[in-house]
Amino acid sequence: MFFCLTVGFLPLVGALVKIQLIDYKKYQSMAIEQQTRDTVITPKRGVIYDRNMKEIAVSATAETVFISPAEMETEEDARTVAKILSETLELEYDDVLKKTENKKSYYQVIKKKIDIEAATKLREQIKEHGVKGIHLAEDTKRYYPYGSFASQVIGFCGDDNTGLFGIEMKYENVLKGMPGRVIAAKNARGTDMSFQYEEYHDAQNGQNLVLTIDETIQQVLENHLRTAVIDGKIENRGAGIVYNIKTGEILAMATYGDFDLNAPFEITDPEAIKRIEEASEDERKTVRSNELQASWRNKFISDAYEPGSVFKILTVAMGYEEGVVNENSSFNCPGGLRVADRTIHCWKREGHGNVSLSQALEKSCNCALMNIAARIGNEKFYNYCEGFGLLDKTGVDLIGEASGYFFNEKDFKNPKNKVSLAVASFGQTFKVTPMQIVCAVGAVVNDGKLMKPHLVKEIVDDNGIVIKKNEAEIVRQIISEKTSDFINASIEETVATGTGKNARVSGYRIGGKTGTSEKVDEYTAEEGKKYIASFFGVAPMEDPEIAILVMLDTPRGIYLEGSQLAAPVAGKVFGEILPYLGFEPTYTADELVGAEVTMPNLIGGTGEGVNKLLSTNRNYSSFTIKTVGDGKVCTDQLPAEGSKIPKNSTIVVYMGGKAEGEQVEMPNVIGMTPESANKVLTNAGLYMKANGAVSERSSAVGATKQQYPEGTKLNKGTVVSVEFYDIAGVSEGISR
Repeated sequence: MFFCLTVGFLPLVGALVKIQLIDYKKYQSMAIEQQTRDTVITPKRGVIYDRNMKEIAVSATAETVFISPAEMETEEDARTVAKILSETLELEYDDVLKKTENKKSYYQVIKKKIDIEAATKLREQIKEHGVKGIHLAEDTKRYYPYGSFASQVIGFCGDDNTGLFGIEMKYENVLKGMPGRVIAAKNARGTDMSFQYEEYHDAQNGQNLVLTIDETIQQVLENHLRTAVIDGKIENRGAGIVYNIKTGEILAMATYGDFDLNAPFEITDPEAIKRIEEASEDERKTVRSNELQASWRNKFISDAYEPGSVFKILTVAMGYEEGVVNENSSFNCPGGLRVADRTIHCWKREGHGNVSLSQALEKSCNCALMNIAARIGNEKFYNYCEGFGLLDKTGVDLIGEASGYFFNEKDFKNPKNKVSLAVASFGQTFKVTPMQIVCAVGAVVNDGKLMKPHLVKEIVDDNGIVIKKNEAEIVRQIISEKTSDFINASIEETVATGTGKNARVSGYRIGGKTGTSEKVDEYTAEEGKKYIASFFGVAPMEDPEIAILVMLDTPRGIYLEGSQLAAPVAGKVFGEILPYLGFEPTYTADELVGAEVTMPNLIGGTGEGVNKLLSTNRNYSSFTIKTVGDGKVCTDQLPAEGSKIPKNSTIVVYMGGKAEGEQVEMPNVIGMTPESANKVLTNAGLYMKANGAVSERSSAVGATKQQYPEGTKLNKGTVVSVEFYDIAGVSEGISR
C-alpha cells in the first residue's frame, strides 16, 4: 500500500513542482491579472510656450470611455450599453455592440479623449438608465490655441498623446512625463473591492518647453508668406524664417500651405481635395496620404534647392578672405565667359561691362563671380563650402532635417573641373536646404561666426524653474571681421540701389541679396522651365542681428524672380518686426514718403498749445496744419489720435465743432509714384500708409496694390495702405 501510494503521488508531486517552482512566474502573473485591475493614469503632457510665455500647445482635461463586458449580466444590458454609447458619443451601434461580446474582458476602449461636456452627458445617461459596465478614466487631450500657427514646427500628437511630428516628437522624452497606476483588488465576481485594497502611484507630469519662437513675429511672417504664395501663384509652397544671427535663435519659421494642428489628418486645401477626388479609386488612398505628408513637411529644413544668386555672397566672401580680390578689384562682363568647352552666360546677355567687386553683388553679375571662383580654385572653394556647413546638417532641433546634395569631393577638387566651379560660383547645379543657407550667409554677416540654430530656449518645470537652458553656440569662425564688414557694406548697397530695392524699409538700413534659380531637374516640355525665387535680408546694418530668408517654390504668376517676389515679402516683414523688437527708425532726407509718425492727441489744447506741440516736436514739425473754426480750444482732429500717417501729411484741427462724418471715394492710384499717390489721396481727404519701395524718388517706383478698390466709400481721414514696387534695375537673372 505504501509503495502504491508513493507511486500514485509522484505525478502529483511532479505537477506541484512544475506549477510552484518551474512555472511560478507564469501562474503568479495569471493570478495577479485575475485578482487585480491595473489602470494607467495618463500624465499631463508638458506645455509648449513661445519666448514670451504664451501657451501655444497645452493639455486640456479629457476622459477615455471604456466598457467592462464581464460586468454585464444579460444581453439586454449589453444592448442598452451599446445604445447609450452610440447615441451619446456619435458612434456606430453595431461597432459598440460587438465590443460587448467578450464577456471575459474588463477593458474595451470605446472612445478616447472625449471633452468634459460629452463626459458629463454620458454620466447623466448612465445614472438615468442605471447600467453597469461603462467606465470613464481621466485623460488629457492636446490642444493648440492658435490652430495652424507654426504647424510644421510645433507638430502634433497621436491619440495616445505621443508626439508624432515636429517639436512634439523631437522632445517627446521631455514632454511626455511618467504614467501613474491604480492597482485595485477584485473579488470573485470581478468587481472592485473597497479602497483599502488599492495601490495608487501618482503620474509625473511632463516638463515644459519655452521656444525661441516669438508669437507676434511668427504671425507677421505667416501672414505675408501666405499673401505671397497666393498672389504669386506659387505652385510648390513657400517657406521663410526670421533668425537671430548673433544667438542662433529662430524667432519665426513658416511653411505655407500649412494645416490645423487640432485636426492634422483633415485636408482643407481646395487644390489638394481636387487632386484626391480626381484620382482613381485604387490610387485615392495613396494620393490622400501624399497630400497629408506634403502639408506636414517643413520645407525650410527638409527640401533641398539650388540657392541661386543668394550664394554669391559666399563666393565673394571666400575671394575677399583669400586675398584674391579686394575693394579695388574690377571685372569685365561681356555677357558670358568661355569655360572649358562651353560658354556660360551672365543673366544679362548684353553684359554689365566693367564692374567693381561690390557691384558684382549689387548687379548680381555671373561673369564676375565666375572670375572670382577661378581665382579661389577648386580645392579652396570646396573647403570653404564645407566650413560654411553646406555639406552637413545644421543640427537644428527638429525631426526630418536634410543635408542637401553637394558635389563629389574628389571630382570637384580636380583642377580640370572648371565648369562645376564656374556654375557653383553663382549657386547652381548643387542643392542645399534653406536652413543651411540662412546659417551660412548669417555667419558671413555675423563677423564670420557660424552659429548653431535652435528652437528651444529653455526647459522649465510647472513652477517656472529653469531645468535646462540652451545658450548661443559658436560652431566655428570661418572668415574675418574685415571680410564680414566688406560684405555687409556691399549687400546694404544691393538693397539701396541694386536688385534688392523692393526690400527697402523707410528709416532702416537693410542689407540683402536676391536669388532666382532654375529647377533644371524638373524641366519638362509640357510644363516648361521652373524657378525658385528667394531673398536673404539682414538688419539693422549698423549692427546686423536679424536675418530673414524667404523662398518661393515655382511661381506661376506674372513675376518669377526673387527681386520681384521674395524681396517685397522680406521688406514687409522687416517693416513690422524691427519696430516691435525695439529698433528705432532713422529717416534720411530722401525718405520723405513712407516715414510714419503716430498722431498725437490735440483735443483740449489751445490754439497756441497745439501749434507749440506740433512745431517743437521733430516728429510732427513736417505736418501741414489746416485749421477749421475760430474757437480757442481744439474740439476735434483729423486724423484721430493713434493713427499712423506720413510725416509730411496735412492734418485738420477743429477749433470749435466736430469733424463731420463726411465720406469720400477711394481714388485709383495704381501705377503712380509714391509722391503722386500721396498727393491724390491727400486731395481726396485720405492719408497714405506707403509700403514697399518708397525710399527714393523714381519714376520706376509705382503703386501695385491699394487697400481699397477704386470707388469704395470711406470716412474722411481714413489711413489707406498702398504698396509700391520698383520695376527698374531689380532683375538678378534667371539664365544659366
